[in-house]
Amino acid sequence: MKSYLSFFKLRFSVGLQYRFAAIAGVLTQIFWGFMLIMIYEAYYRAGIETPMEWAQLVSYVWIGQSLFAFTYLGYKDKDIIESLVTGQVSYELVRPSNLYWFWYIKLAAGKLASSVLRFIPMIIIASLIPGEYGLNAPPTFTALILFIITLLLGFILSIAILMIVYILLFYTVSSRGLFNIATVITDFFAGGTVPIPFMPIALQTICYALPFRLIMDLPFRIYVGNIGTTEALQSILIQIVWIVITTLIGSAFINKATRRLEVQGG
Repeated sequence: MKSYLSFFKLRFSVGLQYRFAAIAGVLTQIFWGFMLIMIYEAYYRAGIETPMEWAQLVSYVWIGQSLFAFTYLGYKDKDIIESLVTGQVSYELVRPSNLYWFWYIKLAAGKLASSVLRFIPMIIIASLIPGEYGLNAPPTFTALILFIITLLLGFILSIAILMIVYILLFYTVSSRGLFNIATVITDFFAGGTVPIPFMPIALQTICYALPFRLIMDLPFRIYVGNIGTTEALQSILIQIVWIVITTLIGSAFINKATRRLEVQGG
């Protein structure tokens, strides 16, 4: 356990060094956030019936942009990808540690470091935007606590799902196609492209049957007050179940993949 904790600290400190990338990310999220708000404003001003209040939608957009790196399911770790392409992964298998949890810690530390550098400035900037275009606080203290709990559980779930994607790289030549497909599918069904309440009922049913909405849609809508306490508590149990399922699937996949691993030239 100490070795995993030490490795997490190392990867986290390394990730914090990419400050210029974080600044570029913050500027991108601000621009993207304003663009989304302007698009939605056109619908709201047209008098179309909407499933979320305007203030809730604006906060949903800003909290999503602030936590983009934290919830993004297309995160790429160049070291892991390179180790699979070059065959370096064979050396990792002889280490006195579990490869699944070794990669899990690496992905978690990298995502968390990237999130810390972006989250604080984004929250400050979004909160200082005047009028109806700024980020609002959660409606109640209970909503804030439930938001934090579901966000952390969603982060754990996102790493477990990411691990499945990385394990599938054992069976591919290039990572680009797999990551493109996985990113589009997960982001859409997580509510990252369009908030799930705005989708047709049939699509909402599919989203609720998949685990992806538990990473973005659930904590974001709890934050803005669109999901009540009862549904939030029920969803926490569902999050835990999906964490267990995806972790077991990932562990089984990596054991199967490494059992028959062949490295060319080695």
